[in-house]
Amino acid sequence: MEYRIGIDIGTTSTKGVLYNGQLAVVKTAIGSYPTLRAVEGMAEQDPEHIVGAVTSVIQQLLQNNEDIRKQVKSVSFSSAMHSTLLLSSKGKPLGPVYTWADNRSNDVLETTRHEGDLHWVYERTGTPIHSMSPFSKLLWLKKNYPELLVEAEHIVGIKEYVMYLYTGEWKIDYSIASATGLFNLQTLDWDRKILGFIGLDRQAFSDPVDTDYVYTQSIEEMYNKAGLSLDTVLVIGASDGCLANLGLNAVGINEVAMTIGTSGALRMVTDKIILDPKGRTFCYYLSKNRWVVGGAVNNGGNAFQWLADILSLNYEQLNKLAEGVDPGSDGLMFYPYLNGERAPLWDGSVKAQFIGIDATHSKGHFVRALMEGVLYNLALVLEILEKSGGKCKNVKVTGGYLHSSLWKQMTADIFNKPIILSNQFESSCLGAVLVSELDIKGQMERMGTEEITIEPNAKVVQLYRKQYELYQKLSEPLKEMHRIKQEYSKNY
Repeated sequence: MEYRIGIDIGTTSTKGVLYNGQLAVVKTAIGSYPTLRAVEGMAEQDPEHIVGAVTSVIQQLLQNNEDIRKQVKSVSFSSAMHSTLLLSSKGKPLGPVYTWADNRSNDVLETTRHEGDLHWVYERTGTPIHSMSPFSKLLWLKKNYPELLVEAEHIVGIKEYVMYLYTGEWKIDYSIASATGLFNLQTLDWDRKILGFIGLDRQAFSDPVDTDYVYTQSIEEMYNKAGLSLDTVLVIGASDGCLANLGLNAVGINEVAMTIGTSGALRMVTDKIILDPKGRTFCYYLSKNRWVVGGAVNNGGNAFQWLADILSLNYEQLNKLAEGVDPGSDGLMFYPYLNGERAPLWDGSVKAQFIGIDATHSKGHFVRALMEGVLYNLALVLEILEKSGGKCKNVKVTGGYLHSSLWKQMTADIFNKPIILSNQFESSCLGAVLVSELDIKGQMERMGTEEITIEPNAKVVQLYRKQYELYQKLSEPLKEMHRIKQEYSKNY
C-alpha cells in the first residue's frame, strides 16, 4: 500500500489529509493559530506558531502508525497566498507574518497610485493592485520600517519558510509567486522593473520552480519531529485557491469553482493568460498551460461570524432565523465590506452598509440580508469573470458555508446556475496531491467522486434578479458616499 499526504497552510489553520493509493481519505488533522489584530487593519501571525501547526498536523496523521509512516510516498503542500515575512541572513524571522488580510498598506498604496498609474504592475503580474499583495506590503514597509528591509536577507511567504526549515532550500512555486504582484507571468521570474520600482534586490527572493517540484534536500531533525520517514519526498505544490479547482475537478472549459470560507473566491481554469482591462480579476499559475482566472472577496464566512458574535447566537440559530424570512429580506440589503474589499472593488478602505432598515425588520432579516449580500457581491465577480473567461455552465462549491442548506440553495437562486457539491474533503489538500498528475479526470473517476447538483428555483431566481439589479445600482451612490466620508475625515 502506498500513501500520500496533502497539507494546506491556511489563513486560520493548517489542515492535513492522509490518502491511500486510491486517494481515499484515511485520516484528517488540523492545527489552528491566532491572528493578531491589535490595531485597525492589522492581521499578523507568529511564523513559529504556523510551523508548529504544520508539524503537529503531520504528527497527528502518522501517530501510532509505524507501518503507514514507512509507506508515505510524498507530502504535497498548498498554502494561502499573499503572505509576507522578512528573515535575517540566518533565516530567522525579523517580525511577524503579514497575511493577505493585513490592510495597513492601503494608505501608502493610494498615495503611490496618485503619484502614477499602477496598472502596468497588474499587466505584468496578473495580481490586482490591492493592499492584500506583497507588492503593497513592501511599499508600506519601505515607508514605515525601512531598516527592516535593509536588514532582511530573505523576503518570503509562509510556505517558503516552512519548507526551508524542512529542506534547507529557498524555493517558491510559480503559483504562489504569481500572486505576489512581483512576478512576471510571461517570463515566470521575478520582475526586475517592479523590484527596481520598490527598491529591492532580486537576491532577496527565493528561486521560482514549477508546482510539481520535488525537494532534493531534507533536514533530518524536522523530519524526525514530524514523524516522517527520510524516504518520503516533499512536493512544493501551489496556492490554495488554484488547488481547490483541481481538487474539485473544476478544470474543464466553462467550469467555475467557488469557495466560501473565511473569505470567498470564484475561479476558472484556462489554457492561457487572461487579464481584465480594468484590473478587476486575478490570473495565477496552476501548472504548465494551466492558469486560474478569478476574483477573491474579503468577506464571506467572517461576515456571518461577525453577526453571530454580535447577536450571541450560533450558526444553527442564525440559519433558523434566516429561514423564517422571505427571499429579498423585505427590502433590507447588505454590502458586506467589513474588512475592506478585494474583488470587485479592490478598495481596502470601503466600509460595510445595511441599506433600507425599517421598524418591521427583525434579527432574521439582518441574517438573511447578510447572506444575500455576500452572494450578490460574489455574483458581481462571476459576471466580470464570465465576460473575460466565457459563460460558465455550473459552479462547483466548497467551504464552510456548505453546512447551511439555505445558503446553498440561495447560491443557486442568486447565481441562476446549477450548484454542484462534491464529496471531496479539503479540496486544496487533494489538489496539492493531484498537481503533478497528468490524468486528473481519470484519477478523480477512479476515486469514485460523488457530486450532488442543486438546481435554481425559477420563481425565486426572478425575485433575486430584481434585487441584484438594485444592489448594483445602489453600489454607485454608496461609493460616492464613501468618497465624501473619506474627504471629510481628512479635513477633520
